[in-house]
Amino acid sequence: MASINDTVPTWLVGTTYNKYAIVSYNSKYYYSLRDNNVGNTPSTTLQTAWDGYIAINALTLPNFFWKPSYNSAVNSEPRVVKVQFGNGYQQRIPDGINSNLLNMELQFENKTEIEAVSILHFLAQRKGYQSFIYNVPTTYSKSTSQINTRFICENWTQNYNSYNNYSIKTTFREVPV
Repeated sequence: MASINDTVPTWLVGTTYNKYAIVSYNSKYYYSLRDNNVGNTPSTTLQTAWDGYIAINALTLPNFFWKPSYNSAVNSEPRVVKVQFGNGYQQRIPDGINSNLLNMELQFENKTEIEAVSILHFLAQRKGYQSFIYNVPTTYSKSTSQINTRFICENWTQNYNSYNNYSIKTTFREVPV
């Protein structure tokens, strides 16, 4: 049985890796995107074989690439400052420049043990405070050129449904760049 606490092996030339296998390479963790993954060096440029990091504007940033189930929710609660005047008149203005950040409740259902371990490993490595890239659904992206949004995940819950069937519930909170 796999565990997020297992020691992650260092990537080795000639070794075959299965889908969602975790390897350490250049002090970063990468996740295999396919079965029989052999001969492909983990990097931010070959994202058909490995993922976990992405290069954006000469920065290498953690990348959450797993796709959530369809029953995920996005909560919007813009921060507003309200000033109440006499006669019931009220004035409202946005509270700061980042007053409408996304709060996403994502669910990953019916995941195999190895996929659940890779998702949980990624989240555990961020420790609830390190931001990562997550491509939000296009209905929530701020523009077509700004698909990559930074989030933190401060809490998550894993459920064991049955043999090799796991569900993970997360809350992703957008953070300003």
